[in-house]
Amino acid sequence: MKSTGLRMITSLTCAAIVFALTLDADAQRKKSKPDASPAASVTQVLGINSHVTITYHRPGVKGREGKIYNSSIVPYGGTPMPWRAGANENTIIEFEHNVKIEGEDLAAGAYGFHIIPSDGEWTLVFSKNVKGWGSFGYKAEDDALRVNVSPGDSAHQEWLVFTFEDLSAESATAVLRWESKKVGFKIELNDPSALSAD
Repeated sequence: MKSTGLRMITSLTCAAIVFALTLDADAQRKKSKPDASPAASVTQVLGINSHVTITYHRPGVKGREGKIYNSSIVPYGGTPMPWRAGANENTIIEFEHNVKIEGEDLAAGAYGFHIIPSDGEWTLVFSKNVKGWGSFGYKAEDDALRVNVSPGDSAHQEWLVFTFEDLSAESATAVLRWESKKVGFKIELNDPSALSAD
């Protein structure tokens, strides 16, 4: 009886090891090919030397004009979940110093960046969870900040891109463009040490 149980445990353990090795091999194969939505990052310096960095993946329109928004690609209303503001892993935005986002305080640190589009204003979400795969593990209780902004129309943008515009010594507007839409949010330094060496 004991030997039958031991054989079953050994068989299950071997099966688990084979399964884990198969998953690892699949992951290695995936890493050996370029991403369909390539990784990118953009950094802007504000103040004396305060870095704001956005790390993301760039999906392409790829002939899906008119089928990107309010669809399974970019869901509206947060249903079934917010949009990851890119592709693949979380889009992450990192602030070296305390900032204001659209006039609201946000502490220095790294945040998962999600968007809840709608037919009116879009809700931008800065989440304390930076480890997720896109928005699939998103939980509202992890929100550090939400702000509402109005999107605009844009000339065709084949590959999703983040840029920094309307620059001043202490502020910039981060802008996401993809397909026919753009959405931006103002970032202002909120830390005297980032603005003066005194």
